[in-house]
Amino acid sequence: MKKSEFKEVINASVEKVWKVLFSQYGDIHIHNPTMTASNYIGHATKGELNSARHCMFDEKLYVVEKITEVNEMKSFKVEVYAHNLPFLQDMSAIYELSSIDINKTEVKMTSLVSTSPRFMIYLMKGQLGKGLVKHLFGLKYLLETGETVNMDNYSKVFKSYQ
Repeated sequence: MKKSEFKEVINASVEKVWKVLFSQYGDIHIHNPTMTASNYIGHATKGELNSARHCMFDEKLYVVEKITEVNEMKSFKVEVYAHNLPFLQDMSAIYELSSIDINKTEVKMTSLVSTSPRFMIYLMKGQLGKGLVKHLFGLKYLLETGETVNMDNYSKVFKSYQ
């Protein structure tokens, strides 16, 4: 599996970041501009161990994933167990939160991905990385401004907010 790490410093407390990233797990589309919709599945109503969500990238492409490990207010792991993304095989991510200051948190996301055929990871890693950067930026923007970013306004917001 190909391992990639991405970091974002967010001007918000660990508690606030945890609330949006973990507790509101099923609503990732609110802060991830690469997704058009997301929702809890099964009996989940909040983020917790074994909560599952369905995420749509467009009218056809989706992933279904669940929380498989939790270290309260510090980290959690998400594993994809169903999807229809071309060439991608196994996918998971680990989110780690570190307090830098009372209202400043570093979010580190470690992504683990495999493809079939294997060489496709080298062709896709740039595109996959850009999507994860957008996700973390969307989280930062929501927590710092209270506003959402989507695919329609992402470029403009990203350029003006840096």
